[in-house]
Amino acid sequence: MKDIVLYGASGFGKEVAYIIERINEVAPTYKLLGFLDDGSQYHEGVIINGYPWLGTGEWIIEHKDECVCTCTIGYPRTKAKIQRRLTEQGVQFETIIAPDARISSLCTIGAGSVIYGYTSISVNCKIGDGVLLNGRVSVGHDVEIGDYTTIMVGTGISGGCKIGSEVNIGGHAFIIPEKKVGDGATIAAGSVVFSNVKAGTTVLGNPAKRMKELE
Repeated sequence: MKDIVLYGASGFGKEVAYIIERINEVAPTYKLLGFLDDGSQYHEGVIINGYPWLGTGEWIIEHKDECVCTCTIGYPRTKAKIQRRLTEQGVQFETIIAPDARISSLCTIGAGSVIYGYTSISVNCKIGDGVLLNGRVSVGHDVEIGDYTTIMVGTGISGGCKIGSEVNIGGHAFIIPEKKVGDGATIAAGSVVFSNVKAGTTVLGNPAKRMKELE
């Protein structure tokens, strides 16, 4: 079994710990050593859902030759900063895929990504490093999703879409085919995207519009 730690002890981290437990029920794969978190509320002796708080992010640098890590922080910019820094320090990031996710063998998924249960990824997709695809996300054919993007529960990404890096997409959003979403954009929960989304902008509604246009 492979020793692993999760960087981020909040809700996302707890859910990934549960995914790891389910993976191990199918085939013993990981030994979850515990959580890392920089929050001031954590200290020696704290237990999170049965697993110990091991320390801050510096812990994994000291133990990088002994275990792998998955960053379980949902906010794209923070996740990107942490994973890039630790990768430069030689930390190995592990991709976690729930046993009931459905993923085409013709897809590629980068290091440190997390794929929740009942998510579907169709053929010829490219998923970057550190991507979070929450439960019941549907990714159509030939979709590209950039590094450190977070896509929340029940979202649909239609075929041929190009999603940039560090994008944040709320739950139950929908993007029609062949659309582009620029780096650092935010799509609010429940939005329906009919046109391209520029980098760094926030859109919401049905049809989705930039927040500035709604003022």
